[in-house]
Amino acid sequence: MSDLIPNIPRIHTAITEWAACAAYVLVLKKRFKGVKLWLFFAGALGFFCGWQALAGISPLWLWIPNMAVAMCAMFLTIWASARSKAPGAIFWAVRAFILAEFTASLEWQLYYYCARLLPDADGAVLQIAFLAAVAAAACAAVFFLERRYITANDRLGVTWNNVFTAGALALVAFALGNVSFVVSDSPVSGSSATDIFWIRTLVDFCGLTMLFVQQEQRLWLYAKGEAGLLRDMLTRQYEQYAATKDSVEFLNRRHHDLKHQIEVVRSESDPGKRAAYLDEMERGIKVHEAYVRTGNAVLDVLLVGKMRSCAEKRIDLVCVADGSLLHFMDAMDICSVVGNALDNAIESVVNLPDAAKRLVKMALYAQGDLLAMRFENYSESRLEFENGLPVTTKRDKKNHGYGIKSIRSVAEKYGGNISVRVEDNWFTLCLLIPSQNQ
Repeated sequence: MSDLIPNIPRIHTAITEWAACAAYVLVLKKRFKGVKLWLFFAGALGFFCGWQALAGISPLWLWIPNMAVAMCAMFLTIWASARSKAPGAIFWAVRAFILAEFTASLEWQLYYYCARLLPDADGAVLQIAFLAAVAAAACAAVFFLERRYITANDRLGVTWNNVFTAGALALVAFALGNVSFVVSDSPVSGSSATDIFWIRTLVDFCGLTMLFVQQEQRLWLYAKGEAGLLRDMLTRQYEQYAATKDSVEFLNRRHHDLKHQIEVVRSESDPGKRAAYLDEMERGIKVHEAYVRTGNAVLDVLLVGKMRSCAEKRIDLVCVADGSLLHFMDAMDICSVVGNALDNAIESVVNLPDAAKRLVKMALYAQGDLLAMRFENYSESRLEFENGLPVTTKRDKKNHGYGIKSIRSVAEKYGGNISVRVEDNWFTLCLLIPSQNQ
């Protein structure tokens, strides 16, 4: 069968393999950039071309081993130039391999078709034109499509199970696409050059599509799990609010009873020291009652709970808040924003050895036509950012890091946004909501 049709030139295969690797490396986090990266690409291109030229003069029985070596070279290219662990590098190399197979097949099919229609055209020029156009278009399309998956995989991670699934899909596509070159009489073999081209191109395209479907399924499952975790976090914050609310109501009743007890004690005996002590108790009660009255009952309850937690952990919580500005927000949304922000801040400072640095600040105020909520805390951690948000420092990244996302979700619900920055060891989270909601 191979004698009846022109084989794809090895140089075309080499260039499409190299271009596919380059497309993935450019969208992944790179180990090095600039001139070093392009020098590395140039060396990789030289290796791919040299190896395919050697494979072209090798015996036919070495075809499978030669393809295995090419696949390994694609893995090493991605692994050496991108910040990806072994499973991730293999995963992306598998996808790059099928992309290269599809690109080479489509390019050669189009060239072979046009070459028959234009017999007088310069074959070399036509080959270069089709190779450049098809390879550039395919790699550019995959580059832009893969960006959303690769960004998600920074958090999602690539498991060996994902690698095995992608490898199985790629193996089936490769086997079905090339069976006509080995066996001419089979249910999936073609009987003519056109049939063989179509079978290979379509099978490679289907393989590439299935790999994208695999990614979509992973993202859907991840988004579903993330939504569940966000709901659970919101529910926990609201449950904490409800528990604290009951505690505050009980405390207020005790305060009320205590006032009467003080009056009774004072009427029975009035020694100087006892009077001074009782006066101090009464002043303390009044200070506490005034401190938690921000103008919003939900915020009052939250602050009481967080202040109590901070007092137990010897953390200073400074709050200046006009709770009346939150009248348009749902109770659960207030719990989500204030609860998560303060919990993150408390967790950040609780283990600091210097007590003076265990400080958390919160401010709630009107800023022109905007409602502003600002949370600050001292931080000695080195944070990495992704899409403008800090990445959790916990090892279990799949089940942590949702507090900031929950806050952003609430802000977007009311047409606002959040900003996060770290400057001079101070972590600042600011939420802004348009005044039309006030």
